[in-house]
Amino acid sequence: MKSLYKYLMLVALVVSITVGCIKLPADVDFFSRGANYSVTTYEPVLGRSSIMPEDEYGSIFNADNSTYPLTFKITNIRTAKGDSADVFKLTFPVKVWKTPYTGLEKTREELESKREIEYHKLFEVREHSGHFIFWRPETLEYLNQVKMQPDPGYLFDVEVSNSGGSKSFKNLELKPMRPRAYEPSDIDPITGNTLGYIVPTSVSNMKMEGEDASYLSNYNVRVLFYKDQASKGNTLSFEFRDTAYQPIDPLKFERTKWNDLLHHFGEPVFTPVDVKYEVPYPIPCAIRNTQYTNLLGNMAKVSFSYDRINQGTFVESAFLDFNFAIYEPGDWKIVFWFKDFNPDFEDN
Repeated sequence: MKSLYKYLMLVALVVSITVGCIKLPADVDFFSRGANYSVTTYEPVLGRSSIMPEDEYGSIFNADNSTYPLTFKITNIRTAKGDSADVFKLTFPVKVWKTPYTGLEKTREELESKREIEYHKLFEVREHSGHFIFWRPETLEYLNQVKMQPDPGYLFDVEVSNSGGSKSFKNLELKPMRPRAYEPSDIDPITGNTLGYIVPTSVSNMKMEGEDASYLSNYNVRVLFYKDQASKGNTLSFEFRDTAYQPIDPLKFERTKWNDLLHHFGEPVFTPVDVKYEVPYPIPCAIRNTQYTNLLGNMAKVSFSYDRINQGTFVESAFLDFNFAIYEPGDWKIVFWFKDFNPDFEDN
């Protein structure tokens, strides 16, 4: 009996050692065949570094419970007619943030120290998120090689994989839009022709000159963007013009917080015609909510205001607000033209 017991114990020991030496298969990632891109057509605006989706926490890829991390790779980018698209095989110098932009940078040198030049292909996919990036090259002439709408543009495939499998998503569309240097834009995104006009975001409590009880709306004001094509500076000026297109002294908007109006360096410079700022471009510098932007962080917001006494009894504060973005560096000016009626700055 004791011999049998010893024999069984020996067998159990051998079995346990043998099992312990067996290499069990590692966990294999799951890759769902139902994974897919929820967006299949992408229309970046040339001349801007565009992330798709714009919300960095958003998603354009449905993993359908596939195991992360997934790896994404663009393959076989070609024209819509099937021809080679060599411009997307090249790399170009682009500016990349190495330290986050905050809107608190006090000097141009401080801000530029946070950005570096890297070399990237114009159109890339982030390796593990599936987000697409269309870069703005430092030399914009490179974009002349890119087909713009109304051309049908390009087709491309994306290979998505993990250790459990892979899938190629075919014939996604890339249809770049022609450059628009500023927003809101009065340029047709397809033809490039002038389309309509731009008005301020809002105008409130701004009485019409010579009218007893009438007030301006934003549709009584036109907004005009101008860039000095010959200049190499980095400035932004604001002008105000009356119905005859004569200048209105910006200091008439005496409640405006000029030093907090937008992210700039140094002091604003006033003349009877305009107020000028040294600024970083693009405006805003990054899609980030700061004191100078709207809530989404994709537009700068400026507010011009003044007080007047109405009917000798109460102080009325008038406001002109405008949300905008400028994507090209240069010496720019924004003109607010009171086209239909002049604002009343006088007490009464």
